[in-house]
Amino acid sequence: MVKAASKTTDKPLGENLRYERKFIYENTNLDDLIGEVLINSYCFKEVFHRRTINNIYYDDGGFSYFHQNVSGDGKREKCRIRWYGDEFTEIENPTFEVKKKFGEVGDKISYKLKGYKSTLSSININEFEHLVFKNESQVNKSVISKFQQLTPALYNTYERRYFLSFCNRFRITLDYNMNFYNPNHKNYKGSHKSISQDEIILELKYDMAHDNESRKLTQQLRSRLSKNSKYVRGVEMVY
Repeated sequence: MVKAASKTTDKPLGENLRYERKFIYENTNLDDLIGEVLINSYCFKEVFHRRTINNIYYDDGGFSYFHQNVSGDGKREKCRIRWYGDEFTEIENPTFEVKKKFGEVGDKISYKLKGYKSTLSSININEFEHLVFKNESQVNKSVISKFQQLTPALYNTYERRYFLSFCNRFRITLDYNMNFYNPNHKNYKGSHKSISQDEIILELKYDMAHDNESRKLTQQLRSRLSKNSKYVRGVEMVY
């Protein structure tokens, strides 16, 4: 299988715009949904192995990013730390990501924090800030300044499968087994259980040039287009 696509820092935010259309499936068997994706007329195939995604979402004291998303602001953004691994508490080689939306399209830039390894329960979350600052030559200074004003607002984890259309113009990811944690609950693995979500989220991703063609594809999905933000839903669930 080929490596999953990832965003680099070659261009500033706003120059790699793409659509991310989201569809929510309730009471759906994962294998059945994968079968529907594979037999789609666009001939999707799985292109990467299953992996678990873990996130720390950051926000300010007034939850500005949360409210931007809820109100549907034309320009909105969010910051997060992401790492991969089946053990949620084991953090290794995380990535600092900035996601920005311009209307219906969005962009993402990732800054890899190589060499860092710790556990979620034992670290000072502010250590991430120091790692980001070490990459000042790589990270836009305005991003650093903004990140200094943020604190962890949500932890979440889920599993993901990756698919690519035969024409290479469309990508689908399936996210499932989602769990959300309040960062202020220090015993989130003990007395404070995670809040889980049984839905499967299908994300259809493609460049702006393929928007018209995408409608032929979405007609073959047995779910309606949905405005879905894991961060917004998680905050609503744990606070």
